[in-house]
Amino acid sequence: MSLFGYPSVWVVVAALAGLTGLVVYVTRLNWRLEHSKRVLENEISERRRAEEQLADKENRLRQIIASEPECVKLQTLDGVLLEMNPAGLALLEASRAGDIIGTSVYDMIAPEFRDAYRDLTHRVFAGESGVMEFQIVSLKGRRRWMETHAVPLRDARGRVVSLLGITRDITARKHAEDEVRLHYRELAHAARINTMGEMASGLAHELNQPLAAIANYSRGCLHRIRSGGGTVGDLTQAIEQVCTQAERAGDIIKSLRRFVNKEDSPRLPQDLHAIIRETLVIAAPEINMHGVDVKLDLAETMPRVYCNAIQIEQVVLNLVRNAVEAMDEVEPGQRNLAIRTWHADGIATVEVSDTGPGLPGEMRNQIFEPFFTTKAAGMGMGLPICRSILEAHGGTLTFAMQEGRPGLVFRFTLGLTGGRSGR
Repeated sequence: MSLFGYPSVWVVVAALAGLTGLVVYVTRLNWRLEHSKRVLENEISERRRAEEQLADKENRLRQIIASEPECVKLQTLDGVLLEMNPAGLALLEASRAGDIIGTSVYDMIAPEFRDAYRDLTHRVFAGESGVMEFQIVSLKGRRRWMETHAVPLRDARGRVVSLLGITRDITARKHAEDEVRLHYRELAHAARINTMGEMASGLAHELNQPLAAIANYSRGCLHRIRSGGGTVGDLTQAIEQVCTQAERAGDIIKSLRRFVNKEDSPRLPQDLHAIIRETLVIAAPEINMHGVDVKLDLAETMPRVYCNAIQIEQVVLNLVRNAVEAMDEVEPGQRNLAIRTWHADGIATVEVSDTGPGLPGEMRNQIFEPFFTTKAAGMGMGLPICRSILEAHGGTLTFAMQEGRPGLVFRFTLGLTGGRSGR
């Protein structure tokens, strides 16, 4: 204080400085608050725009899924349906989503496909993707064939939270495939009948031999009985020959009847070597007529193949007959037909080779084409049918020129079942 009771100049100055600092602080604080407010408003605007964009994208995605002509669904590991688009509801003949959402997908899948679908679901939740064909039973009891592509749907942490399935109705395709298979079976049967027609004279000769033997032995027995000559042993031996020849003729007829049967046998585990030997019984007359020497080199052990025995017999017979006819121009004594088998990695392979003239280079790309033939009276359908039969069995049919010598070699493959058959 001054002597006169008034504050000193320095006190006033200090007060003014403090007041000025306070004003500056408040101003800066207001500026910062305004800046923070603007930043917050911008962030809120950005978030709103992002939410609007996300909602717009979700709305568009839902519109796309809703308009998708194929079934789109989400389901849990247990098979509970979480979502399904209108196309899926239509496939299941549901009038509203509430009829389906929350129920189990296994209520709609045909019983014989449920285990396989359950396995697919577990694989998807383990992170895999998969495709499966199966049948469903709609809410109105109608069966339809479906093909589904299933993939895992993950959350932000990468965990699989549901199965996303896109499923299409393939009922029409399945019906068309059934019609093609029926047509193919008719064609294969017609080819077998045609083959038997071509082999008729040789087969008649083959049957005539045991029938003639039966007649001769029978007449011999009758002559001895009427003349009172001959011993019981002689008669017994003659009658045994009659039985043997009758069984031989019966085996030939049985093989022929089975081969030309219109109804194909079911696919079962089959003895591949037995099929080859059965085929050679039918082909024997033609093989003998052409003077062909046959060599069998069959694997010591051969697991059974899962196949239609008649159709595979048709393949072997066609390859054998082609090989026999290809050697017509070869000198007698040099006509050799070899059949070899082996297996590896779950696949059985049969090789049929000949010592014929082979095939000119310009014809090698046409050999499996329908109606292509090198025979004067051939139909040109044998090899295409054989290839179709093997492809329907999951196998292959290929050919090559013999290495270092004349002739062709055909190889076909079939899948193994695991059981073993002997030589």
